[in-house]
Amino acid sequence: MMLQSSWIWYITLWVACTSSFAAALSGSPFSPPDPSFGIPGDDASYDYVVVGGGTAGLTIAARLAENGSYSVAVVEAGGFYEESDGNLSVIPSDDIWYAGSSPTDFNPSVDWGFVTTPQAGMNERQLHYARGKCLGGSSARNYFTYHHGTYDAYHMWATTVNDSSYEYYSFLPYFKKSAHFTPPDNEQRPRNASVGYNPAAFSPTGGPLQVSIPIWANSFSSFAKKGYERLGLRQVVDFVSGTLIGVQYNMNTIDPRRQTRSSSETSYLRMVESNNALRIYNQTMAQRILFNGTTASAVAVRSGNLNYTLFAKREVIVSAGAFQSPQILMVSGVGPAETLRQFDIPIIADLSGVGQNMWDHILFGTSYRVSTLTHSATSNATFLAEVLEEYMTKNGSGMLGNPGGDLIAFEKLPSSERESLTPETLASLAEFPPDWPEIEYLALDAYSGNNSNYITGAPKTPYMYVSPSAALVAPLSRGNVTITSASMDDPPLINPNWLTHPADQELAVAALKRIRQLMNTDIVSEVIVGEELLPGRNVKSDSDILYSIRENGIQVFHAAATCKMGNSDDPLAVVDSRARVFGTQGLRVVDISAFPLLPPGHPQATVYALAEKIADDILCADV
Repeated sequence: MMLQSSWIWYITLWVACTSSFAAALSGSPFSPPDPSFGIPGDDASYDYVVVGGGTAGLTIAARLAENGSYSVAVVEAGGFYEESDGNLSVIPSDDIWYAGSSPTDFNPSVDWGFVTTPQAGMNERQLHYARGKCLGGSSARNYFTYHHGTYDAYHMWATTVNDSSYEYYSFLPYFKKSAHFTPPDNEQRPRNASVGYNPAAFSPTGGPLQVSIPIWANSFSSFAKKGYERLGLRQVVDFVSGTLIGVQYNMNTIDPRRQTRSSSETSYLRMVESNNALRIYNQTMAQRILFNGTTASAVAVRSGNLNYTLFAKREVIVSAGAFQSPQILMVSGVGPAETLRQFDIPIIADLSGVGQNMWDHILFGTSYRVSTLTHSATSNATFLAEVLEEYMTKNGSGMLGNPGGDLIAFEKLPSSERESLTPETLASLAEFPPDWPEIEYLALDAYSGNNSNYITGAPKTPYMYVSPSAALVAPLSRGNVTITSASMDDPPLINPNWLTHPADQELAVAALKRIRQLMNTDIVSEVIVGEELLPGRNVKSDSDILYSIRENGIQVFHAAATCKMGNSDDPLAVVDSRARVFGTQGLRVVDISAFPLLPPGHPQATVYALAEKIADDILCADV
């Protein structure tokens, strides 16, 4: 995560070089796929209409179009992020631009600019919730981390939906189908940052999504890795083999050929860009799903001032994300009857679970000054110019090819620390299976501070900073999403309810104490300069620590399960195990909102796998 204090100078340089640099990165001037565009204003008919061109939407659309038997339309409100956001969405170290908690820290060309309701668990703050508004969706806006969940997490999924095809080894082929892994170049990485991997986790041929480990390794991470080991976390081979507890450098969705972002747009969409079966309607807003009785038959859309209809001969597939998938269901008449009546929306299917059951992960931590080289060095204009030149001329080499958080660790809080937890919290955490970690630790390579704005919030000094942080990956708090009108033009009401469950509060306090233990290890303390900057050494009591977490914490942008997958007798279930919406025909929800639960860690690999799986379900059912 590159945190830039000379940000005005940086923006000036970036704007000047963006178009020419984008051409250099791709090897030729960027041009959107052609001729795969629909004609705005003209009604049209397709076999499948996919609402949302994000992580899951482009994946399932590409697989259906690739089959050759079906026509597919994708409706996406945004455009191409390479054009709208330039290198800020392409270069790994720029992943923190427009990702702060401040409601003003967003770029409307690639981000919806969503803001939560006042959060009781976060000192009544309203937080910006970054969501990709572009082809690629949040795969164009995320922090790149790629890993699988755990055996027990997928077993819990399979049990919840009564479908053994979600057990890890049954689900694994779809992970393999989506990703192409390039092994780490340990010849170029520092010897103390060499990385292993399990070849069985990937297919030799692989899929279109590029997964790799950057050549550049952050210096502080090598100290943190040894520090975690001092605390009892063992080194694991990787995080793509069904287990997570331990410490290791993480894989990223980075194309190793130029160290650039690999998204669903650069992978799946480009894979089928010359396929006449696919039509993209970008800069086009889906207004509502149209029904013939209870059968989804079309999607009403708008491009600029042009209103028209895209008819679906077979199915409408909603892939609009954790917030807008439930929103478009509700404005179309699928959702809690009470909510629909409030806005005079005709009821197609009364499903009380639409918009409920939101899982999410929160992030919080510390900041220190250190003696190692970190991404804070880019606050120096001369240094930034040098690393930009290196990145541009040497196939993405150097610091800018590293997202910043290149080392992660997972653990269940050890028994020595669990003594501080109440019996009620221990009972709540026991709901999670044995291999499900409770805490993720991230060695963030610059100053996070209060997480409000990573660009303007960095100290205006020449010093190096790190921000060791933690995320709760076994959360008990549940949020919800609802509508404020019958129109998709009005943003949904987003209420994550972070830190409202007492178990989350206790675990968060314990996690921050655990970070301090890391920083006090002999190996890590060698590189610390001065005292803890945030929260600060005076923040000692549990109540003060919790207050600081509430005041400075941020989400990890993993909102999930708001159109929960489950059985028909589950009052919160919205879709079945094949992602078909209960009470309707010809309608599916395929994205992170359809998860029945949020597996520990970072979910993008599972989103791709789910989209691959449902595409396969559809195609196999038609054989």
